[in-house]
Amino acid sequence: MSSIGGLVHSINDCINRRNSARLRLLLQVNNSTTQEAVFAARNANPRWDPVAAANRLPEGWAEFLALFWACIVALQEGKRGEAYDKLVAALQPFIKVFREDSEDWVVPLMHSMVHNLRSVAQAADQELEAAGKPATRLGDCGDQLRKCFAVALQAPGNQGKRLAALDVVNVSIKTYFKLNTLRLCKNLTRTVVSRQFAPFELFPVSQRVTYKFYVGRLAVFDENFQEARESLEYALQHCHRGAVRNKAKILKYLVPVQLLLGRFPSAALVQQYQLQQYQPLMQAMRTGDMRLFDTTMDVQQFTFIQEGTYLLLEKLRLAVLRRLLKQVHAVHAVAEPGKATQIPLDWVLAALRCQTAAAPQQVRMLCSLPQSLEGWGHDLEAMGVDCIPEYPASLAHRRRR
Repeated sequence: MSSIGGLVHSINDCINRRNSARLRLLLQVNNSTTQEAVFAARNANPRWDPVAAANRLPEGWAEFLALFWACIVALQEGKRGEAYDKLVAALQPFIKVFREDSEDWVVPLMHSMVHNLRSVAQAADQELEAAGKPATRLGDCGDQLRKCFAVALQAPGNQGKRLAALDVVNVSIKTYFKLNTLRLCKNLTRTVVSRQFAPFELFPVSQRVTYKFYVGRLAVFDENFQEARESLEYALQHCHRGAVRNKAKILKYLVPVQLLLGRFPSAALVQQYQLQQYQPLMQAMRTGDMRLFDTTMDVQQFTFIQEGTYLLLEKLRLAVLRRLLKQVHAVHAVAEPGKATQIPLDWVLAALRCQTAAAPQQVRMLCSLPQSLEGWGHDLEAMGVDCIPEYPASLAHRRRR
């Protein structure tokens, strides 16, 4: 088992040698070496004081490590809220160390700190929720991450420190997704493409992949599907070849976006990454089968909601309707060549009623298209069907003007 003396010696050695790879691990709250050393010190002396143990470290580092180990103690005692408070207190001396060091070896240490903040904040919120109290720590974590982002962006003393910024952005965006405060992501993404940010290609591939994955998801929420496709494709193409689970996660968003843009994944891709849940939807899009589409959305509703793709996939309904409309048009053109440019409403309703009980509602969706289909509304009313055209918001806005 590790001792606190051995841990102090290892940290001193890392500081003197600028060994960020080793020190980065020792500064993770779940690191086994650190956990064992703190546990052994507490076992040997129930009144063990982290401040006294950290006094053998260089100035600045001593204050930071004393509070960091106090956070470890609180976690071992099951006091997650207190652990988060100790970690937040440790952030200020850490930022001072980061700011004052003239070399960029401290960049990986910032990575450890921001991941620590998020993981301990989530643990603290679980503790609060279990006690029936409002979960507030993750929201506060977002504020702490902004401090880390600011100092990384300023890169005092060495421009190489700017390479700490993208990982802070990624952890911040993950936090905002969890909090459902996606509006806060805008400032971050604007900064990443600004001149004050380090060139994107200088960052590690793993960080670039994570960033593009979340930017793609943000573009989906903004219904900017072309940008979503480009970002998610970048993430997929640069993802490590052995990271199968990460690729499958990217594809869960990329495939629906591609389908919306009219592009279907290959059978080999579906099989390799176990994306079979999309096969019935693709079949419905190819054949105009509304019944198959509705059944699949109902059966897979919980899965799609959990993955955050349900509303995105629901947008494929219009593509299925368009396909059905083309098929009705083709049959009508053969049956009545003289009226080949027309599509009788009763034919469309008959085709829909063969597949779904909600035929009039589906026709109203078609009436909302910006093509010259709105005349169908009058026919629906004549047939005793209440029809309120469901114009897209953008089209309705143009009409009001």
